[in-house]
Amino acid sequence: MSELLEAAQERMTRAAEMVGLDKEVVSHLLNPIETLSASVNIRRDDGSALALKGWRCRYNSALGPTKGGIRFHPSVHSDEVETLAFLMTLKCALMGLPFGGGKGGVEVDARDLSTMEKERVARGYVRAMAKILGPDRDVPAPDVATGEREMAWMVSEYSEIAGAILPHAFTGKPVSLGGMPGRTPATGRGAHIALEEMRDLAGLGEDGGLTIALQGFGNAGLWFAKAAADAGHTIIAVADSSGTVSDPDGLDIEALARVKEEKGKVTAYDGGDAQSSDDPEEVLATECDVLVFAALGGVIADAEDAKALKCNAIVELANRPILPSADKALKDAGIEVVPDILANGGGVTISHAEWVQGRQGIDWNSDDVDDYLEDTIAEASENVREVMQECDTDMRTAAYAVALRRLCAAISAHGTRADFGKS
Repeated sequence: MSELLEAAQERMTRAAEMVGLDKEVVSHLLNPIETLSASVNIRRDDGSALALKGWRCRYNSALGPTKGGIRFHPSVHSDEVETLAFLMTLKCALMGLPFGGGKGGVEVDARDLSTMEKERVARGYVRAMAKILGPDRDVPAPDVATGEREMAWMVSEYSEIAGAILPHAFTGKPVSLGGMPGRTPATGRGAHIALEEMRDLAGLGEDGGLTIALQGFGNAGLWFAKAAADAGHTIIAVADSSGTVSDPDGLDIEALARVKEEKGKVTAYDGGDAQSSDDPEEVLATECDVLVFAALGGVIADAEDAKALKCNAIVELANRPILPSADKALKDAGIEVVPDILANGGGVTISHAEWVQGRQGIDWNSDDVDDYLEDTIAEASENVREVMQECDTDMRTAAYAVALRRLCAAISAHGTRADFGKS
């Protein structure tokens, strides 16, 4: 077992013991059911060959077909893919969706690829992984450096291989190709809904504006910031790979988004009394009510990293930005965390709606999508709230417990030691 996966499962073990789940049943979640490693070979625009490594993990299918994104990033490797697939297993269970967890990716810097090269990588990945994909087996979606266009290429390639038009084999597609209106903003909007649902238990009161600092200003971070600003909160600092921009009176998110789109970096923003720094980590020391992690994982790796934070609560919009070795320090500091499996569950929730839409052949309207997102996040939040109060525990452990209870019920339905006359 990789160190990344083992660390993630520390939290699972803690939650399972807290609510008294059968160790035999929980053991079914210790290893992925299937991980495929393959070479993705393409021809570059200049005629040269490029050989890339790709992976796809189907972690657990007790609740249904596995579901999870595909990322194109230099950090992609088998350990990361399996760990993220494990977290997707818990996330889908927490959201009450009929999915297991999956994940995939290609080890490549997408910024170094032309548009045509990226299409070749997307189609090559599907050809390499086709044997474990499918609308009733494993359903991919966008992730880091992939989006609607990549999903359009992938579903096209898969349909050619399958010999059938299968729009529900992938989610996160353009609306014109069977995608779901509202899927693009769903992850960010869902995180804002989760924050509002859990803010009292995070020590933030029940109403009133909050000061928020945001690490990461990609799709998820942008839509979270828009939703939070519309709700009356003040975004006082934002960071991307170029550095940090801050304004104690609040940043104009719409203007910041335009600058990011036009110039590719938030530090080019000069509105109001904004101050810029070329240090992306400066945002972590911002004094604020809520610090939102919307970049990559492993940002807060240990107790020393945790002690440097000056926030009252954290929202994990990214996957696993806080490693288990920092949990105790955050608890000692009184910093509650809205965990990733709750905070970023909006994307897979609307992906489920898109999958259902594709199977039914009946389009959903935007109001139905919005209602489904709000209702699903609210119900998951309420379930977490009940376990927090029942077990007097933190939000992450409660979220894991809710997910594990559902997963273990499904696994147990196939029989446990007791069913075979063994004590």
